[in-house]
Amino acid sequence: MSQEAVIRSLQNGPLTSYQLEDLTGIPRLSIAACCTKMSYKKKLKIGKVKMGRSWVSQYTLEPHMIESTKAANDEPYDKLTPFDIRNAKGIFTKAEYASMNNQAIRLFGRKPTNEITNNQYI
Repeated sequence: MSQEAVIRSLQNGPLTSYQLEDLTGIPRLSIAACCTKMSYKKKLKIGKVKMGRSWVSQYTLEPHMIESTKAANDEPYDKLTPFDIRNAKGIFTKAEYASMNNQAIRLFGRKPTNEITNNQYI
């Protein structure tokens, strides 16, 4: 989960650990551990940047990890097209599934065996 959040936030360019902490809400120690692990896997580069009087880690994604270059290689990536499988997401939000489940309980008077959930097995 933390690796996905870090990769998403680094898509537009390099960020420091403080900026990643602000964007993702993940503690800096977890970000450092996650990014160190990803650097071993050659998914990103770690550099040092001077901020004020201290040195701070700066993380940059490797070129093969950036989504815009991935999509440009095979076919153009259009985020507005609902038929593109890369835009696939759940139909309803978690709150909408919960309200549908409550309505089903009210209608049938009992807890249904096949509960309406937000499972997305595609």
